[in-house]
Amino acid sequence: MSTSAPDNDHENRDKVVLVTGINGYIASHIGLQLLQKGYTVRGTSRAAAARENLLAGPFKGFEAQYQHVQVPDIVARGAFDAAVQGVHAIVHTASPVDFSLTTVDEFFGPAVGGNLSILESAKAAAGPQLRSFVVTSSVAAIADKWKQPADHAYTEADWNTTAESVARQTFDAHTAYAASKAAAERAVWDWTQQNSPSFAVAAVHPAVVTGPPVLWPATPDRLNETLLPIWTIWSGGKTMPPPIGGAGYIDVRDVASMHVWAVENPDRSHGQRYMLANGRAPPQAAADLLRNTFPERDIIVGSPGLGYIQDYGFPQGQPTLISSKALDALGLQHFIRFDKSILDTVEAFERQWPGLAKNIKQEQ
Repeated sequence: MSTSAPDNDHENRDKVVLVTGINGYIASHIGLQLLQKGYTVRGTSRAAAARENLLAGPFKGFEAQYQHVQVPDIVARGAFDAAVQGVHAIVHTASPVDFSLTTVDEFFGPAVGGNLSILESAKAAAGPQLRSFVVTSSVAAIADKWKQPADHAYTEADWNTTAESVARQTFDAHTAYAASKAAAERAVWDWTQQNSPSFAVAAVHPAVVTGPPVLWPATPDRLNETLLPIWTIWSGGKTMPPPIGGAGYIDVRDVASMHVWAVENPDRSHGQRYMLANGRAPPQAAADLLRNTFPERDIIVGSPGLGYIQDYGFPQGQPTLISSKALDALGLQHFIRFDKSILDTVEAFERQWPGLAKNIKQEQ
């Protein structure tokens, strides 16, 4: 799934873009788009093995443009000092997601601490050539179902201010995660206000991310939490996975493009938040789509049509997530549709693990 570097982007080769957590689902897409545009990419990961996995996989053919730095603990003081030296832009995606955690503070530690750690390193060690800092946040930092009416139209002006108190009162891992995303992003803007950095700062807020990965785990059970439900449905799982959050969705390729745009347009992106969501599509929508597209496969029925509308937009009377700001920035009329995102994903599953999903119906 790699492409050799284009000849017409040599001017970008002297620019180094740091992508933290480079072996993540979104980050590996961002890295690949930057490499394809001719940039030198420096990635970080907790484990050194990520470098070989990337160069053997999506970054194959880009060896001369790729650098790697191991950062075992993203919240340690000075953790990113070496990684940021001489970079022209930073895309900070690294924020561990672990829903087995049992306290709000366990979520807050790496989310808030990681953001502040890399900002401090950027200020102290990057150098004057640094122009852009882009952090990956989430619609979870924006949508506040406890505060807003059921049909609220969310924009980047909104903040999730209630999740923390709710999670501290009655702990729930997903609520604590949402609270940690809001707190981590708030920490970025507070730091920016206090430090007046010489580089632009922007935040990207994707909904639930789908679409084909470019870096693969060894086995499907190790897919990330937004792709595993698609695999479960595709491979014949008998239990419908629960919706994630409010079931808003966006394709990973659009999310990566938004990060790259913010890197390349610091004068426009500074101080801005960009939300990316296409509509509402719970796992039932994926099951219905795959059952109708592949009638030869035994795919869970569930409750057909429940929880979404035919064009996968936002149902009337329910919350909407307004993404016009991101669309305008990218010069798009619309993002990649849900049906294309899901079909491209299962096509990629079959390329990666041909025949592993053994739910072909037996002829009667």
